[in-house]
Order: sequence, then structure tokens, then C-alpha cells
Amino acid sequence: MVQKSHDHMTVTRSKEIPRMTAKAITSLLLDSSHLFKSYLKEWTASVTNRSLYFNIPVSYFADLMRQYRQIYSRYIEKFIISQGRSINPETTCHWFTLVNEGFDRLLSQFINQMDSYKKQKSRQRHLINDISAAVLPLVGQIGVLPLSGQVDSNYLEFVLKAVPDQCINLEVSHLFIDMSGVLSIDGLIAEELSKLTRILSLLGISVTISGMKPEIALFTIRSGIDFSRFSTAGNLKQATKQLWSQNNGDIKLMHTYFRSPHRGPFFIEWLF
Repeated sequence: MVQKSHDHMTVTRSKEIPRMTAKAITSLLLDSSHLFKSYLKEWTASVTNRSLYFNIPVSYFADLMRQYRQIYSRYIEKFIISQGRSINPETTCHWFTLVNEGFDRLLSQFINQMDSYKKQKSRQRHLINDISAAVLPLVGQIGVLPLSGQVDSNYLEFVLKAVPDQCINLEVSHLFIDMSGVLSIDGLIAEELSKLTRILSLLGISVTISGMKPEIALFTIRSGIDFSRFSTAGNLKQATKQLWSQNNGDIKLMHTYFRSPHRGPFFIEWLF
């Protein structure tokens, strides 16, 4: 919270934004629409970059623009008063109209730019989730869901929605959730993962959790997250061997080649 306040002060005290704002508004008063478009583009890029870099909300810049508008309007008022009656009412109204139009266009362009960025980021996040949350058919009615990297709440929310449907479409009856690539989780993530296993169980899909690192296993126990009702294994190879054993399968060398539309070709060799 202190850091955010400091970042806001950094933006407020910066001379760049008020300087660029004044240049843009003044160009309108000088009836230079071409120059204003150039300054508008420069101003929007600078403010958008600062907003994203310092994680400052749009509302903060909207309030900042309100303050700049008031300051700029006061300067115009003082100038008009200092000129006595030499400036006619029509010119005065025209100036204030241009000032308000300029500030409105600055703020509108900034908001549109931020909305465009958020939509693009949302599409990218959805694409990443779609790629990384794919259930891969292994053999028969067995599938595997490889989790990797820094698993966050947004990713798990997508997984909760996508994975059950994928399992049904692929007619998976047993799913391996492989966590060997997961770096760390927190209490919320562990609870969401537990929720996923319960949902799959209600759908008649048995689950084996494999590859959980010792530190993550210890964390889930300390957090009170209970995975004891589900089958677990040290790694994916042990998990498949365990399932094969439970189903009285013959111990043999099995080569399984499968392809995911998102992850490309995979060649997996299991020694049972």
C-alpha cells in the first residue's frame, strides 16, 4: 500500500505529464489539429506506459486530468480578466470549448488504450490457459493433465471450467494430474485443486495425483487440505504402473504415441 502511494506521488510530481498535457491543449487553442493529434498520440503512450508500469488505476489519471483541467481553466480566466474587454464573449466561449474538448479527448484516448490492452491481455491469458490446461489422452480411457510453472488462481479457475468438459469429451475414466512441473502453490490454489478432484469424482472420473514435490505436500498438510481420499504417486511413471497393477494388467513395455492439438507430438515410454 505504501509502495502504491509512492508510485502515485512519483507520477504526480513528474513534470512530463503536465508538460505534455499543456502542449496538447495549447495546440488546440492555436487551431493546430494536426499538431494536437501528434501530441495526443505521444501523451497517450506515455500515460498508458506509466499506468501499466506503476500499476496505477485509470480512475487516478481521470482525477489527475480533472485537476489539470481546473488549473488550465483558471489560467485562461486570469488572462481574459487581464485583457479587460479586448476579448469578446464568443472567443472566450470558444477557448473554453476547446479546452474541455481537448481534455475529454485525452482521457477518452487513454481509457480506450487501457481497455484495448486489457482485452489483449485477457485473450493472451485465455490462450495460455487453453494451451497449458489440455487433458492429453494417454491410452484407453486414461488421460493426463500436466500442470507446470507458477500455478495461480486465474489458471486454476480456467482449469476448473475446462478440464471436466475435456475429460467427458475424451471419455476419460481415470485422470492423472501430474504436478512435477509445479514450482509452488498457496492455500487457495491447493483448495481449488482439491475442488477439481472432487468435481471429477462426482463425474465418475477417478484421479491420481502424481509428482507432488515434498515441500508442496508438506504445505498442503499444514494448510489442512486433504488429498488422502485420492490416489497419489511419486511420479507419472509410478502412477501408471500403480493403475495397471490395480487393473491386473500385464507388466510389459508399452510405447504410447499421442498428439495434442495444442502441445504437438509426444512420445512416452513406460516400463511396467
